[in-house]
Amino acid sequence: MSSPRVILAAAVLVACLFAAGAGILLGERRDDLAATVRPDAFQGAVRPKIPAPPLTGLRDQDGKRVDMNGLRGGPVVVTFVYSTCEDTCPAQVQAIRGALDRLDRDLPVVAISVDPARDTRRRAEKFLFDQGMTGRMRFMVGSRSDLTPVWREYGIQPQTSELEHSAYIVLLDERGRQRVGWPHAKLTTENLEHDLRLLLEKRL
Repeated sequence: MSSPRVILAAAVLVACLFAAGAGILLGERRDDLAATVRPDAFQGAVRPKIPAPPLTGLRDQDGKRVDMNGLRGGPVVVTFVYSTCEDTCPAQVQAIRGALDRLDRDLPVVAISVDPARDTRRRAEKFLFDQGMTGRMRFMVGSRSDLTPVWREYGIQPQTSELEHSAYIVLLDERGRQRVGWPHAKLTTENLEHDLRLLLEKRL
């Protein structure tokens, strides 16, 4: 009859062998997942190359208009925020800021209001200052009637008392077409930088 010590030792050995095998399988699975992330593929959701809509009627925090056609020639970052947001909007803007810092260059960044009732030029200016994006991002505000066609073209749900707005970032290519979309839940500074580099290098 086996002693308790022998039984315990055998149990420990079996557990160790199981853990080692699981570790090998997990490592292989991680290697497989890493292999599927192609350096020449977008990490965000690919969009069907729809042209960016004009921002007719909208003005930035300084009261100036933005001509989207005039921004062609390189990538443009478009995001949807509101000035009194305290969670997802600052997080999105900080991810953009981090990606630009990692690129070591600035690109056009256009923030579009999703809360016209509360977004004023003064609040937009304060939001940019608080996020350290003064001079690096333009915050477009306007009436609901002017903003609605822009939301529709990008597929954005505005902020309401019943629904949270679509926390989304869209990257435009050098021809002003929507190419990549990033929902807030999947956004990282590193992956945003990666997709911007692909657009800068015109590899896709």
